[in-house]
Amino acid sequence: MGKVNFNSLLVILFICFHFPSFAQLPPLNDTVECMHAVGVATSEGASLDGAIVTIFQGNEVIEWTEITSNPKHDHHFSFDLLGNSYYTIQVSKEGYVTRSIGINTKVPDDYIINDDNPKTRFEFEVDVFKIKPGVEDEFMDFPIALVKFNPTNRLFEFDAEYTRKIKLKMGYK
Repeated sequence: MGKVNFNSLLVILFICFHFPSFAQLPPLNDTVECMHAVGVATSEGASLDGAIVTIFQGNEVIEWTEITSNPKHDHHFSFDLLGNSYYTIQVSKEGYVTRSIGINTKVPDDYIINDDNPKTRFEFEVDVFKIKPGVEDEFMDFPIALVKFNPTNRLFEFDAEYTRKIKLKMGYK
């Protein structure tokens, strides 16, 4: 009986000494907001009233908003994004070509969001243009830009090579 009590005591001591260390583990990056994405919808250099901005996580719509000159958002839109996910922000308006930006929030395991390393504020502009009758381009459905984490610089940035290639395919230089 003394052996059972001794073993029980060892188990209790093990739990007591190790449980606090479990409580201090950092949260998983896919449960923490790692980016505050802030954008503005434009056309021909001016803010675009009446555009609908939709955000998808994977293939699921998670939020949408209409952009107006309302002082509450003054043509800007913003979304808080969780780590280790893929998002698409889509800007559409009747009579205009729908544009989208892909955002990959995958971050390295050692990149922990906390007070010392807060979530990133990422600002961008989405320029849409009027539909031209008779012009169809299979590349119009692709995101115009991709945003991803650069492990060397330890921040989110545009994938410049992707944007260059997609613009070339669309006929832009």
